[in-house]
Amino acid sequence: MRTFLAMGLVWAWAQAQPLPALVAVSDMLEEDPHMGGPEYNLQPYLFPEGELQQPEQQPPQPQQHQRPRQTQQQAIQPSKSPKAVPVIVPNKPATPQQTTQPPQPQRANNQPQEDRENALHVLPSKAPENPNTENAEHLDALDKQIQTLKKQITDLGGKPQTKFEYAKDYLDKHFKHAKKGVRAKKAAGYKIAKEKSGFFLGGGYGWGIIDESYHSQQAKSVALGIPEQQEIFSTLPNLSGTANMMNVELGYQQYFNPYFGTRIYGDLLFIPGFGKYATLNGNTTSHGFGGFFYGLGSLNMDLLFDAPLEKQRKHFLGAYAGFGVGLMVLKDKRYSAFNQVVQAGFSSPDTLWRTLVQVDYTINLGVAFTYNRHLRFEVGTKIPLTYLRLGFETPAIYTSKSNSQQLISEDTGFKRSSLLVMNVLYAF
Repeated sequence: MRTFLAMGLVWAWAQAQPLPALVAVSDMLEEDPHMGGPEYNLQPYLFPEGELQQPEQQPPQPQQHQRPRQTQQQAIQPSKSPKAVPVIVPNKPATPQQTTQPPQPQRANNQPQEDRENALHVLPSKAPENPNTENAEHLDALDKQIQTLKKQITDLGGKPQTKFEYAKDYLDKHFKHAKKGVRAKKAAGYKIAKEKSGFFLGGGYGWGIIDESYHSQQAKSVALGIPEQQEIFSTLPNLSGTANMMNVELGYQQYFNPYFGTRIYGDLLFIPGFGKYATLNGNTTSHGFGGFFYGLGSLNMDLLFDAPLEKQRKHFLGAYAGFGVGLMVLKDKRYSAFNQVVQAGFSSPDTLWRTLVQVDYTINLGVAFTYNRHLRFEVGTKIPLTYLRLGFETPAIYTSKSNSQQLISEDTGFKRSSLLVMNVLYAF
C-alpha cells in the first residue's frame, strides 16, 4: 500500500511540472503534419545563379487575415487535467469570426514575421537578355578584322598563314625523318659492333733486350752449403743480348658500339731457339758470349678504341691500353768467349742461370688499324712493372778440381726491356 501511495505522489508531481519547450514543439510537430508548411516554412531556397537579394517590402496584411497564434508559453503549457492533450489546429483560411478576436501579442522585434521569413530567400539574378547575339557580333567583328589583315598581307606580297598545328604534330611531321635516321644509325652501329665482336686469333713478332748480371764477391759452397768467397769470376760479369721472339694470341673481343670495346686474351712470346749474349761488360762479339732461351706467357685485358676512316665505317684507326700478368722462363748456356771473365780451372755449361721462373707484371699500350672490320694490325709494347720470384730458380754451378761453387740467387740479377710487339689478328 505504501508503495502504491508513493508512486501516485510521484506521478502527480510529474504532471504538475512544465515540460521543456523543445519537447512541446516536437510533440506539436508530430500531432500536426501541417506544422512547418508553406505558411511557417523557414527553409531557404538556393538557386544555381544569382546573388542573395532582399525581397521587395510587401505591404503589411490586415490583421484579420493573419492566423491567430499562440505564444510560446501557451504552446508549451500543459493541461490541468491528466487526460488533456494539446491540439494544434491545421491551417485554415481566416473566417469572419476570427477577425473579431483581439490581436495577439507581438514579438520583441517590430519586423513582421513574414518579412523576416522572406529575407531568408535567395532570389535568382536576371539572366542576360541574349548572350548568343553578343557572341555572334563579336565573332563577326573578329572575322572582318582577320579578312582585313589577310588583304594587307597579300597586298604587301606575302602569303597569309591560316593553318596552325600543335607543337607535337609539328614535331612529328617535320622531325619524323630525323627520328627514323637516328634509329637507322643506331641499328647500323649495333650491326657493325656485332660484326667486329667475337673470338680472334693471330700472331706476330716480338723484340726485346735481356740483361743478366752477377754483383757479389761471394758464392755458395756446394760441399758445405754456406756462402764463401767466390773463386769463379776474375771480373763480375754483366751480359746483354737481343731477344727476337714469335708471338701467338688467342682471345675474345666485345664492342659496345663501332668505336669502343674490350677484350681478354692470352699471348705467348718466345724465342724459337736461343738468343745470343752479344755484349759482356761493354765488349761485343758476333759469336756471342752465351746463349739464352726466353719465353713469356701472359693473360691480358685491354680497352679498345677505334675511329672510322670513311663514312661506311669499314676501316678504323685505333688504340688499345690494358694490363697483363705473365709467367716467364729463362734458360742460358755458356760460350767459349765467356771464359775471359772466368777463373782458370772453373767450368760450367751455363753462364749465370740454369733455370729462372718468375711472375712478370706488364702494362699493354699500342695502336691498331682494322681493315674491313675483321682484320686487325697492331703495333704495341709490353712495359714491365715488377717481377715476383717463385723460388723455382736454379743458378749456374762452376766446378774445378779442388772446389765447386754455385752462384747465389739473390745476387744474380735479371731484367728485360719493354717488348715491342707487332701482330696480325683476325676476328671471326
